Amino acid sequence: MAGNNKTLQGFQVEQSVIETHALTVNSVELQLRCFGSDNTGAVLLLVHGALEDGRVFHPRTDQGLAGTLVAAGHTVYVVDLRGHGASQPALADATEGMTQSALISQDLPAVLAFIRARHAERPLFCVGHGWGGVWMVSALIRHPELLPAISGLLHFGVRRRQQHGSGLTRLASRWVWQRLLPLLGKINGVIPGRALAIGTADESTAIYAANLAWMRGEWRDLEDGFDYASAIDKLDWPPALYLAGESDRQQGHIGDVRDFAREMGPHDAQIVLLEKGQGCSRRYSHNDLLTHPQAEVDHFPLVLGWLEQHLPR
Repeated sequence: MAGNNKTLQGFQVEQSVIETHALTVNSVELQLRCFGSDNTGAVLLLVHGALEDGRVFHPRTDQGLAGTLVAAGHTVYVVDLRGHGASQPALADATEGMTQSALISQDLPAVLAFIRARHAERPLFCVGHGWGGVWMVSALIRHPELLPAISGLLHFGVRRRQQHGSGLTRLASRWVWQRLLPLLGKINGVIPGRALAIGTADESTAIYAANLAWMRGEWRDLEDGFDYASAIDKLDWPPALYLAGESDRQQGHIGDVRDFAREMGPHDAQIVLLEKGQGCSRRYSHNDLLTHPQAEVDHFPLVLGWLEQHLPR
């Protein structure tokens, strides 16, 4: 990447070399990539969701959401959470510890502490895709001492519960996502996201089971019973931007996205449905909301504008 100039939406910068950090959390080594470390704008942590890894934010060299943010002068951190991407041990080699509870209570607080130690004086924003947004919010609920350092939250197709959509959509969810995938997980030892082309990575069966439990019912930790829904009432959230794709009927339906924003409690929330012909050139689904090249033209400028509006003055 070194030495390449990129022009995007009126910005031109020289791309810096990607810094790679191995962050050890107990017996797990998280992969943390830093883009644009020499930039002076905001600092953003990008958190992937289930059945994917950090590549969803930079699917092509110098492109994707990470490239857009760096080109606008910001510094970007992309994490591979435990059992995902280049983090170690790899999911296929892991024998224990690949749980949603550990991801929320250990991984994300450690990553945020690392970033704050490096950039204590700069505004920090957190960006989540799918379950990554739920995990990030959950980490902040569980560790409220981290919240004052966060200047804003950006959510791409983020929902906790699935209650909206057509009867056919709910039927497909019931049989494929709630029955077939857990069955395949028991057979294979992991949820085979790559083989089924429903994600860019496989998933821990324990993490997936916790996702389903939260999607069906209470927002409560399956291991120690921590009640996120009750704890959320005590928190003062920063501004948040919620984006949903028109064709995302299962993993980030606009109705479920709105419900998640309401579940967060009173805060400055902007909710946007990305529709073809209404500022967008296509009907976005869950992953191509981030990975399609047209996203850089359609709605990434909206993200940059929102970010600029919410930078501390």
